[in-house]
Amino acid sequence: MNSLHLINRVVTITLFTVLLYSCELTSEQKQSSSDELESNCLPDEMVDRISVEEAKMGRVERSLKLPGKIEVNSDRVYRVFPNAGGVISDVHVREGDQVKKGEVLATIQSPDIAAFKRDMQHALAEKSIAKQNYSLAKSLTESGVYSRRDLLEAESKLEKIKSEITRLKEEQKVLGIEDDQPFYTIRAPESGFIIERNINPGTTLRNNDSYVFKISDLQDVWVVTNVPESDIGNIQSGDSVSITTLAFPDKMFNGKITRLSNSIDPNKRTMQAIIELPNPNYILKPGMFTNVKVKAYEDESFVHIPGDALIFDENKYYVVLFNDKCDVQIRPVTIKRRNNDRVFLKSGVNKGESVIFNRHILVYNQLIAKQ
Repeated sequence: MNSLHLINRVVTITLFTVLLYSCELTSEQKQSSSDELESNCLPDEMVDRISVEEAKMGRVERSLKLPGKIEVNSDRVYRVFPNAGGVISDVHVREGDQVKKGEVLATIQSPDIAAFKRDMQHALAEKSIAKQNYSLAKSLTESGVYSRRDLLEAESKLEKIKSEITRLKEEQKVLGIEDDQPFYTIRAPESGFIIERNINPGTTLRNNDSYVFKISDLQDVWVVTNVPESDIGNIQSGDSVSITTLAFPDKMFNGKITRLSNSIDPNKRTMQAIIELPNPNYILKPGMFTNVKVKAYEDESFVHIPGDALIFDENKYYVVLFNDKCDVQIRPVTIKRRNNDRVFLKSGVNKGESVIFNRHILVYNQLIAKQ
């Protein structure tokens, strides 16, 4: 009986000890968990997964990659207008043809030619008569029959008709009227390439019609690119650019932005930029697609970090600074300029400080939750 009582007491003490130890362990675990929640320390497994980069100081770089297109230099385009109405009898050139100054581009049959030739014949006949009258007046003046005044009057009439014939010949040259031909010609005002043709044989022209040809020498061309509104701050007139084309992917063309538009396309939300390029051997053809790379630097230097490190929350930008797993903090920043995968900062991060740029949002949310 005494042995049974002793056994019961041993069992009771053992169970009480186990229960007491269990309660103490649970209390320590809870305290440890509470301390971990209150600490800014990151778990080792999270530290192993984040990516960190040290902030650097450098000149603000402005770089963009933009699609573009080769276009004719509008400052070197000659528009050819018809000089008189009529019907196109022949067109001697096609788009893309190279022509020389003065070369015949088209011939036109025109009723204006008949009127012009009648005027010329009448002027030539009057000149002949005026010349005879002058000779007669000169002779009679020398014999004393005519006065000096009569001679001057005859001479004036002759000079007047000569001036009219000179005018008609200039008009003939401008109109392109060929001698002894029932048509007039349209000639190239300058050497170059036919980049547009708006007439065909049988076309009827009027004196007030628009141009019939466009000619450009293509010695230099424009690369026209549309800059998105969000990138306008990254581009300036005078910036150097490098250009490649689909036709010549291994050949690099270097130039500068010569002009920027002062307006935004309301539909595309873009601004037009133009680069003027020399075109040796005419290898750059209007209509070619290009890739334009803009790369320029400003005089000032700023701290820059990876663009992926930014966190946008409640209309402000933040980064997460990392010194060690127990020294992590959120810092507000102000942006100077975005540049592809880099961000230049006005304030918020100092040179040499490290920022998290991978899984940083997860760390940010945990730190915010602990505040």
